[in-house]
Amino acid sequence: MKKFNSPQSVMICYSPSIEGAEELAMDMYQLCVENNLRCEIKPLSDSISEMSDDLLKQLSNSDLLICVGGDGSVLHASAYASSMQIPILGVRMGRLGFLSELTSQEALTGLKQVINGLSRLESRSIVKAQLDGESEIFALNDVVIGRSTLGRTVAVGVIIDGVLVAEYRADAVILSTATGSTGYSLSGGGPILFPTSKEMIVMPVAPHLTRSNALVIPPTSDVDFYVERGYEAVLAVDGLYEYPLKSGSKVKVSSANRYVDFVRLGDGSQFYSNLADRLGWLRTDHVRHDLTESC
Repeated sequence: MKKFNSPQSVMICYSPSIEGAEELAMDMYQLCVENNLRCEIKPLSDSISEMSDDLLKQLSNSDLLICVGGDGSVLHASAYASSMQIPILGVRMGRLGFLSELTSQEALTGLKQVINGLSRLESRSIVKAQLDGESEIFALNDVVIGRSTLGRTVAVGVIIDGVLVAEYRADAVILSTATGSTGYSLSGGGPILFPTSKEMIVMPVAPHLTRSNALVIPPTSDVDFYVERGYEAVLAVDGLYEYPLKSGSKVKVSSANRYVDFVRLGDGSQFYSNLADRLGWLRTDHVRHDLTESC
């Protein structure tokens, strides 16, 4: 477990479209100031391309990025955090989420613990995608090649380490990280990986006349996706960015030599309790009390 030392300079961003996010961000800003920390606060832009030089400079002088919003906001902010090698602390505003460490009710108490050095870092793997050999696009959650038209499947070939594995006709094909295994991949019936796992998941969504087995592959593998002739598709990265794919387009995905460090308060086993709670696995009317008492 990697300990996170008390921060000296904090950047707080918030989603202006989420009710209450700005007010909570201001409360956290005030707490930082009261504890003699350097602190800046900014609304989160809808586009990474709109990051100003001023904001990048502020991030470069920070050792913690706090994001107040939902999982989508944390995903967006994680691109900032990764590019600047800064840990991120997520605060969710009353919504189901796996990325955010704190609820809005826990935010101030949790921040005090972080300020006092009572937290740890959890490193999450990132993948990179290249469309037809162009510039790299980084993803914390997943890379999805999906159909461009409702009511029609997309045909996608999958090559892993030079071996043709499948040619899917499906709604989509997902390559997911461990972080993304509790997102779109989970909705499609994929396995759940421990957050710090470096393995990747490849799986089709609603495949036609083929099996829907997910494949867990090592982080050293290269995966090539190609859109078969006569089909068009859409490349979606982390559910935030979309790129049209023409017939014959190729997308290469592999592990990136980059990580996102998330600030956590509990130990690693907290992931399992959060998972059981958020997926509703432990319904009180179905769980034997002697089992819960023995844990």
